[in-house]
Amino acid sequence: MTLSEKANDLKTSGYTLTLVGGIGTVAMILLDTGVIRMEFNGVFGVITRVVMTLLFLMFLIIGIRALIRSGKVAKDAERETEKKSDIERWFMETYNAGHIDEGVDPEAEDNDLYYERTDNIRQKISERFMDIDDSLMSALVDDIYAELFE
Repeated sequence: MTLSEKANDLKTSGYTLTLVGGIGTVAMILLDTGVIRMEFNGVFGVITRVVMTLLFLMFLIIGIRALIRSGKVAKDAERETEKKSDIERWFMETYNAGHIDEGVDPEAEDNDLYYERTDNIRQKISERFMDIDDSLMSALVDDIYAELFE
């Protein structure tokens, strides 16, 4: 999962949790003030209200934290996207399909050919850029392979 996808997931989760937590907290306040009538009798009623209120407050807090974190991850995703573009540009300027096919068995089946080529792409990127995490590397290899061979 790339950082862009992670930022989008955090944002969606944040909005959902904040909305559910906010609506639930308001509903619990309305129940406690008597605006909405619902009978919870005895100890069970008190426990239910306390647990429900705490649950909705936790949703609200977690949702807000997810929204804040999504903003930070989105900034990191922008940097990752720039880095990915730079690496792709460098690779396409430096190598072509012929370079990738060096050492590849020309009579290999399509699946084997794909794996040999992607391994070559991965190796050439790793020789130049050693600090790339796996998700970014996978995205780079897929994009470069598609551009060169599809």
